[in-house]
Amino acid sequence: MLCVLKHVLIEYGPDREAHIDAAARAILEAFPEATLEVAQGLLDDDLLIEARIPLRRAGEWPAVSRRAHALQFDTLAA
Repeated sequence: MLCVLKHVLIEYGPDREAHIDAAARAILEAFPEATLEVAQGLLDDDLLIEARIPLRRAGEWPAVSRRAHALQFDTLAA
């Protein structure tokens, strides 16, 4: 299976683990076959979720990415 590598930025701040969990859930709900890894971001305090998703489903990524980011900010409001 051909895959494409996509990223979700996780910024430093309170509840970072909750943000990672929420974003990972959103990605895996949409792409159960995805593989995820947490990696260092460009800035020292930032992290990235690296998601490998099937190339044939890459067109679905923008909506999933928006949802993953929104869930991060929803955890801040809660």
